Amino acid sequence: MSKHERHPDWMTDLARVINAPGYPRWRAMVAATGGCAHPIHLSGESALVDTGTGEILHLYTTDDEPSGRLLIACGNRRASVCPACSQLYQADTFHLIRTGLSGGKGVPETVSAHPRAFVTLTAPSFGPVHSRRDGRACRPRKHGRVCDHGRAIGCHTHHEPHDERLGQPICADCYDYPGAVLWQAHACVLWHRFTLAMRQELVS
Repeated sequence: MSKHERHPDWMTDLARVINAPGYPRWRAMVAATGGCAHPIHLSGESALVDTGTGEILHLYTTDDEPSGRLLIACGNRRASVCPACSQLYQADTFHLIRTGLSGGKGVPETVSAHPRAFVTLTAPSFGPVHSRRDGRACRPRKHGRVCDHGRAIGCHTHHEPHDERLGQPICADCYDYPGAVLWQAHACVLWHRFTLAMRQELVS
């Protein structure tokens, strides 16, 4: 490279990051995300407090991080959104099902003799969303039909795997966002009550 040639901007930025004092910590945070394609950037602080005395035992703030933010993996289950996080989810699911059927990882092998039922639980729908169907259009409906907001209720597109519209509502105004948020917020309680009721039913 001649002295008159310039490095691309990304090379200049990369060199600045590598030579920054906080680079080892930044690299450790990136590695901890496990190759997440869209890590979440958190900012704020947390404190561990002795409830008896009010003494702060430990204080963490993202102000001390090289970028002023903490990076965590997005945890998305869809490979089209984040291949790394979806693979981790698939592996976790495999081991969870395997140990439940044959034991291991702290579960006794005697579970292999227990009755088994594979139950699929589906969350309620909060409105139609764009989806990918092999060889078929997303949501085929008669042309000209619209919702109360004047938008088409169907989608005749054959979405590609990385289409950003996948999973997004057909009509954002029709989609029940409050219902989706409330259901997600109470999903843990609903699941707990369901498992209790299921055990009681099986015992009886």
